[in-house]
This record gives sequence, C-alpha cells and structure tokens, in this order.
Amino acid sequence: MDEASRGQGGVVDAHAHAASHRFIPRSFVDGGIRNIIAMHEALGLPAHRERLVDRAMERLEDHDCDELVRQMDESGIEWTVLLLPDFTYCLRDCELTIAEMFELHRRILERHAGRFHVMAGVDPRWGRDALALFERGLKEYGFRGLKLYPPCGYRADDRCLYPFYELCAEWNVPVLLHMGPTASNLSFEYARPGFVDEPARLFPAVNFILAHAATAYVDECAMLCAFRPNVYADVSGFQEASRNPGGQGLTHLLRFAPAHKLLFGTDWPVFREDARQVEHLELFLGMAREVLAGPSLKLILRENAARLFLPGRASRPSLART
Repeated sequence: MDEASRGQGGVVDAHAHAASHRFIPRSFVDGGIRNIIAMHEALGLPAHRERLVDRAMERLEDHDCDELVRQMDESGIEWTVLLLPDFTYCLRDCELTIAEMFELHRRILERHAGRFHVMAGVDPRWGRDALALFERGLKEYGFRGLKLYPPCGYRADDRCLYPFYELCAEWNVPVLLHMGPTASNLSFEYARPGFVDEPARLFPAVNFILAHAATAYVDECAMLCAFRPNVYADVSGFQEASRNPGGQGLTHLLRFAPAHKLLFGTDWPVFREDARQVEHLELFLGMAREVLAGPSLKLILRENAARLFLPGRASRPSLART
C-alpha cells in the first residue's frame, strides 16, 4: 500500500478479535456453521457438523495475538482495536468468566505494547458486577471503550446501559455495537441502528460506533452517521459484501456516509481462511478507490480511529458529564 493512501503512520484496524477459543465459545461457532450445513445439504454435498466445528475451533489458537501481530506487520497495520464481546450471560459454554477474559486481554496489551487498544464487552444483565468490572478495565487495565453485543438479548437503548454510557462519557471512550446478523443461535432483533439513536441523543459526550455498517442496514447507518455528530460506523465484514455483485453494501456506505465518520476494520479472524490481512486491506482499497479520493481514504484508514482511540485521551476522567 502506498504512503499517500495510508497517510502519516500506519493503517488502523478498528475492528478485530483475538482468534482464541478462550473468548469465542463453541456454541457461537456452531451457530455460524449451521448456515454452511444448510448450503451443503441444498447442494447435495456431505455435511459433517462436528468436523466443521472442530476445524473452526482449531483456527482459534492464537491466544496471545502473536499471529495477528505478524500479519499486521506484513500489511502495514500499525495498531488494532481488539474487541471482546461478552457472551457469558447468553451462551453458558464459555471457557472463562468475563473477568478472566478481561485479565487475559490486559496481558495481550502488555505482551504487544502499543499494538492494540481493547474495547471490553460486558453484558449489562450482570448488573453492578458488570459495571464494576468495566470500570476496572478502564482504570486499571487501560481499556479504551465499551463493546456491546445486542444479539445476546438486549437493546442499545435499554436503560440498564445508561450507567455504562455515563462511565464512557467520564473517561472519554467510545461504545461499539454489533449491527445485523450473527451466529444463527442468537437473536437478530435487537441489533438495529435505530436503537442507538436515543442513547446518541441523550449522551452527546459519548461516541457510538455501528459495527458492520457495510453489510446490514446500510442506509440507516449512513443516515445516523450523517446527522448524529457522535455516531460513527466501521466497515468490518466488507469482505462478505464484496462477494455480492459490485460490492454494493460497501460502495453505498462510502458514497452516502461522511468519510470523517467511517473506520476501516477487518473483523479478524472471521475471514482468516479467505486471505491474509494484507490481502483484505488491498481488497478494501481496490473497492474504496472507485468511490473516494485519497484524503477521504486517509480519514477512514487511520485518522478517524486516531481521534477516537489515541493514548492519553482517557488517561484520567474528563469533566464532561451526561
């Protein structure tokens, strides 16, 4: 990738996960495999669920993110936002508690200093324990935001989340929410951009990031980015959109959402089997250059994420209250 495309410094991957079965339960993987089984059966192909799940779980052995860092180096990705969803309330086969996952993500930050920022997931239905754990992540572990996973059974505008949003306002850190479909054993009902509108209005000091905006509810995501000053979106999952003719989801988002509100993301390790990170980046650039000029690409590839996540912005609570 040329220097003009990426701007000063390296690219920022604003949406990735540790490729580890310690954080991604087997039932979640199995839910994703079910669509593959349905396709195989429709085509008259052999479908061995356990074999497919086992193969997928074998690819979740990069517990310390060493392989991810190697691929970041190969592709010119300077740092990555590492997302930790909390499945533990909804999917009870998780290997670890969410508190244990927090601790292991703190160790990843220490192991690869300067290469990651962590947005930590907590299911609000854990109550006061969840709020205390999230605050500990901000204060003691240096985490940089809140990762929410509405398909686990709650909406972005649920009032039980308001104390979490208040903490994010105090610490000047963003909230990222999964949008659209996911594993087939989870609900899609609550993962809609419209549920983010009210919290974004009530908490103007908090930046909200709509994940996977190139693949689900593209028009609604673009509209919220355009008209809510504190709503952003990432393009993670664009690889799936690119399989459609013309990659219409991504190109539509790039045309209609403001470039200063969009973030590049790969969704590692979801598309790990398809290509290496460098190839995913080149795929994105090839599609984006058909729509955007260089200055807009710089915003998406680095500068927008830098404004939201650069170290020092949340070293101590701000005076802003919501």
